[in-house]
Amino acid sequence: MGRRKVIRTTLGELVVAVTDEVMPLVRDPSSLYMVVSCVVNNVLAHRQLREQSPREYPSHLGKAFR
Repeated sequence: MGRRKVIRTTLGELVVAVTDEVMPLVRDPSSLYMVVSCVVNNVLAHRQLREQSPREYPSHLGKAFR
């Protein structure tokens, strides 16, 4: 395995970065913060996004991307 790159950031900066990235993907603006919350939670819980397939969204998130 290769070396991990450690990125030092605040939680606020992480939330803003995730929000900027998912905003173009979410059609329902009222779902934006729910999607951001789930993504940040996943990042913090798993520490690596590679652990789950990007296609495996919880059912309530799938609705936000339609």
